[in-house]
Amino acid sequence: MADTNFEHQKLAIKPRHMDFPFGRLKKLKFFDDNIYKSSFMAGLSASFPLGEAEFLDSVRYFRDKINNPDLKHQVKGFIGQEAHHSRQHRFVNSELDRLGYRTDKIEKDLKKEIAKLVTKQTQQFRLAYTVCSEHITAIMAEYALNEPAFLEGMDAPMKDLLLWHSVEEIEHKSVAFDVYMEVVGDVKYLNKTMKIAITIMHLHFTQRMFKLAFNTKHWASFKEFTGFLSWMFGKGGMWRSLRQPYKAFYKKGFHPWNNGGLELVEKWQREYAQPEQNKASAEYQIAHPA
Repeated sequence: MADTNFEHQKLAIKPRHMDFPFGRLKKLKFFDDNIYKSSFMAGLSASFPLGEAEFLDSVRYFRDKINNPDLKHQVKGFIGQEAHHSRQHRFVNSELDRLGYRTDKIEKDLKKEIAKLVTKQTQQFRLAYTVCSEHITAIMAEYALNEPAFLEGMDAPMKDLLLWHSVEEIEHKSVAFDVYMEVVGDVKYLNKTMKIAITIMHLHFTQRMFKLAFNTKHWASFKEFTGFLSWMFGKGGMWRSLRQPYKAFYKKGFHPWNNGGLELVEKWQREYAQPEQNKASAEYQIAHPA
């Protein structure tokens, strides 16, 4: 059984309504002057609007079966955060296309994949897949905030967008999991789904990166490709660093909040937040008078 301490469900999950100056993105190779690192991140962004819409639909289907009022409230916040993420990534995807990417190709492929998922898979599988995807996204988000070098060399506001997105992924990292445990509760099925999810996500991340990079004139750089491989798989690289938090998912009693995470939200607020980008802040109101 997962952790039965429900204190984390008292956490208020609210979307921050942000306004990033995406028009300031000037370079196709916006991340460390590396086409593969840039294309990897552009591929992630391209997948978020439709991907997160599917996550929301999979959770919404079970919303009426939730009895815990705190969890119901968190589901509402989860929906608000994910919906706002989708809007922001649509904005930046338009800018990425202006720079020379073709994020519309990624969306077209993903639309077909989701349509096949919806028609051929059970609602239990869709929810379980969302739980697994949310875990992978959350541990990536925690890594990004724990390791400043991970996004070093990325141009603002893309970096600002990803750090903000990371914070909200951490805040709602247990919502889909808690819904699954309340309405389904089959841990063995969830673990089997994770093995499918991690395989598919690795494949899709790679395919999307290459599809976007190969659509540019910079793809033939061996130096940039080896730089990407080192960043991803080398010592201290993301995938190597995520092995242990990924494996934690399979441990008895696993819960997304077992190892904390709120300190990273505080770290973002202290070190990375840009108040003038938050529509609720006084700084934003001063910078954008009516």
